[in-house]
Amino acid sequence: MKIVLNKCFGGFGLSHEAKMEIFKRKNIEVFPYINNFSYDSDDEYTRHTGQKLGSMDFIYYFKKDPKIDKVTGIYSEIDRLYGIADDSSFSSDSNRGDKDLVAVVEKLGSEASGPHASLKVVDIPDGAEWEISDYDGIETAHYGFQTGSI
Repeated sequence: MKIVLNKCFGGFGLSHEAKMEIFKRKNIEVFPYINNFSYDSDDEYTRHTGQKLGSMDFIYYFKKDPKIDKVTGIYSEIDRLYGIADDSSFSSDSNRGDKDLVAVVEKLGSEASGPHASLKVVDIPDGAEWEISDYDGIETAHYGFQTGSI
């Protein structure tokens, strides 16, 4: 079985390109918008059209197309109007063996990694239970046929 781990300091994270490819493989249509966070007013979301992202830019993946370039509002209102696709499930430990995640990381190589990640596909024995531990973001898979603690 193959799973995906982060092998550098920082933490697990997928690039925008990798997320879009996973959504595509899962037949989920999304519309990416960059969040321009503000403490003083409503958040502003700008349609992502391929512009270079800064290290603090965060992309939300809307389920419905707003059909405009900028959307303003609080998160709950934006989610109610357009739906926000869950892209965090890709990084949960239990989903690291997802066939689409593994295939995208194998296909894109280093381009699949987010800004503070170095994602690698590793093999573990079929049928083995596994868990992931990390130290400052560097992950290790522990596997066996009776993992757990008492």
